[in-house]
Amino acid sequence: MRRALRILGKTLLVLGVLAGLALGVVYFKTQSMLKVAPYSPQVGLRQGDVAEGARLARVMGCRGCHTNDLTGDEFISEPNVFVLVAPNLTREREKYDDRAWLRLFRTGAKADGQLAVGMPIDGFQRLTDQEVGHLVAYVRSVPRRENPTLGRTHLYPLARIGLLTGKFNLEDIAGDIPDSPKVLAQRDSADRGEHIAHTACVECHGPDLQGGGELHTPPLIVAKGYSPDKFARLMRTGLTAAGTESASGLMSDMGRRRFSALTDEEVADLHRYLLSR
Repeated sequence: MRRALRILGKTLLVLGVLAGLALGVVYFKTQSMLKVAPYSPQVGLRQGDVAEGARLARVMGCRGCHTNDLTGDEFISEPNVFVLVAPNLTREREKYDDRAWLRLFRTGAKADGQLAVGMPIDGFQRLTDQEVGHLVAYVRSVPRRENPTLGRTHLYPLARIGLLTGKFNLEDIAGDIPDSPKVLAQRDSADRGEHIAHTACVECHGPDLQGGGELHTPPLIVAKGYSPDKFARLMRTGLTAAGTESASGLMSDMGRRRFSALTDEEVADLHRYLLSR
């Protein structure tokens, strides 16, 4: 009996060691996958306007995930899979010089070179150089505050195995190649409506504005069902063409919290662009 227990104990020890080694391999392999390729900005960080940066931070949803005082919060989680936490930018900003800010907005790379998982990089990549300058000026202007209960982003083994097996598609969270012709064309588009669509709308409706995904958002062809007045009401109050809350409540929330910060001219240009597609 004792011999059998010793054999069982040794077997469990070996299995534990093998499991630990396997998890270690998974961790380091996925960390390598999440390492962002080197990037050298072609321009310097532009001087920005704090008030305009604060407005853009609403439109782009920065204040939704990082909170209004930028001290951060947990914004999405799946038990035993992952926890995504938007960091306290009033402290995290100390790690970023001008080049690091540009790299973050163009590639999604944090100060340590790892991908900022959960940051909607597709939209941020398409901000103009001046818009990036405005956002950075705003982040740098906010008074430093502590958030001692704030946790950290964690990708648990199931999430990392999902990355390795393709269950979670890295391309869906890593954005496009920075400064590629497609990105540059949408970043520097002379059509303000197109520019807004590809910066502010892609987070929920996808890079092709066709909707779907885990949020089950509609394609933005739905804008054709809105008159200019009703589209403006949607963007200001969150009320649909029928005068009700959106089906999931998401667009109603986005309208009130984010898109109400768009100017009347920006709303009109966005509607015109969506009608023209």
